[in-house]
Amino acid sequence: MGRVRIAVLADLPAGAAKRVQGPEGVVALFNVGGIVFAVDDRCPHEGGSLSRGLVEAGTVRCPVHGACFDLATGCALEPPAGEAMGPPVDRGVRTFPVTLVDDAIHVDL
Repeated sequence: MGRVRIAVLADLPAGAAKRVQGPEGVVALFNVGGIVFAVDDRCPHEGGSLSRGLVEAGTVRCPVHGACFDLATGCALEPPAGEAMGPPVDRGVRTFPVTLVDDAIHVDL
């Protein structure tokens, strides 16, 4: 698809998360200490919205069952509560490169 202007920084202050409709699906944006991350919004476990998850130290925890993912790499760090690590969670979530141009957030989709 290529680089798409998806949001502006004014809508994503430090510590915030935002669910954004991209041209090919929903993307979760996170501003962690001034660094913007973009990942698929759907948890691979049962589709919970990661943009509604708990963000701590560069990770996001799914609000539905607690699976935890690294925002920079998309790697699964913890399985859903009470489950062993396995498919589909072990595959992690898709991440997207982010570029800031002035106040605009561009994501390579």
